[in-house]
Amino acid sequence: MLRFLSTAFSLVGGISLCFSQLTQYWAMNQLLSYSGTAYNIVNTFHNNGSSISFGGNSTSFGMRHLEYCELKDTASFLSSISTTVHETTHGLDSQIPYMFAKRGEKIDELNLTEGFYIDENIQYYLVYPKNPLFPSIQVVNEIPTNLRTLRFETYMVATPLQSTQSSGIIGLMEEFNAYYHGSKVVFDFLPLFKEKYPTRVAYKWSNTFISNADAYYEFDFFIKEYLLFAQSKHPDLYNELKNDYKFKLIYQTIRRNFGNMISQYEKKYDELVKTDKSGWSTSKHSDIYDTLNKQINSDRYLSIKSDFLSASP
Repeated sequence: MLRFLSTAFSLVGGISLCFSQLTQYWAMNQLLSYSGTAYNIVNTFHNNGSSISFGGNSTSFGMRHLEYCELKDTASFLSSISTTVHETTHGLDSQIPYMFAKRGEKIDELNLTEGFYIDENIQYYLVYPKNPLFPSIQVVNEIPTNLRTLRFETYMVATPLQSTQSSGIIGLMEEFNAYYHGSKVVFDFLPLFKEKYPTRVAYKWSNTFISNADAYYEFDFFIKEYLLFAQSKHPDLYNELKNDYKFKLIYQTIRRNFGNMISQYEKKYDELVKTDKSGWSTSKHSDIYDTLNKQINSDRYLSIKSDFLSASP
């Protein structure tokens, strides 16, 4: 039977506890040993439970602790940990405003706020703008077919219940955050990938990382296109977002952290390819990078860079 963890784990003599079978206890120990940020996301959500309430308001997230974590063997664990952390980030982000409120922060409308977990020391909540958000599908006709990459249908053409539709750009930002954390746990787990795939690590780790982290280029693109559309079609909303210190701070923070991690990955990738003589390797980036990297840095977004990214808010 899988064991559930209800309190924080500890290390014995600086060495993580190991077990002959994969349990939830073992999984949490891997997170604690190699990826403190991911551990804190998963453990905090577990301690909170799937529902949280304050002052007559409540939110629920229909996911159990480690629900997406496959524990058949190490390979299945490593292939599922990104999804596990990504989805748990969604759950925890929705709870963060309530956590602030429970600590005494005055938040007038908890149901109109979104949380953003950054790391163990930094979490933010964002109050929805007074001007109405529009669904991301309104932006679709602005995006040419050749720039419609892997996640375009899922997030830009999504059903009305998808947060990128119901919450517009705030939903896009929160997905950006979830993909960052889902990518970061893979980046942090390089030692486990080396242990499991000693002759194929340049392939397995890199391929797993880029399949998640190249979402960086997609969501930066989606957010910039949403803002451009707002600038021309919803100017009151655009100006409100432009003058929202917290909105700019969160966008800049996620983008900076994600971009810095990808730069670190590129250096690690080059090192692995030099030392790995097995012949197993993958491209440093996917086709998404080839399609969108130049686009998101193009002059098309000069006004967005000036209004949202030019300096610390």
